[in-house]
Amino acid sequence: MQSVMTYIAYIAGSVFILLGLALMFTDKFNMSQLPSQFIIMMGVVLFLYGLFRVVATLLAFINKKEMSRATT
Repeated sequence: MQSVMTYIAYIAGSVFILLGLALMFTDKFNMSQLPSQFIIMMGVVLFLYGLFRVVATLLAFINKKEMSRATT
């Protein structure tokens, strides 16, 4: 079950990264009523949050792997 949650965390982080990049570099979302600076800022925030989730999940996986290796 834990490995399923790890995959979900990686997928969620990737989705946030892709959504942030899409907000910054495309105009696929109909947000013409919002200022462009706000859209760029939201894209950066989503990108950084996704990057944080991926890195945090990776570090937790590495830490768990090292802890299991130390107990055996």
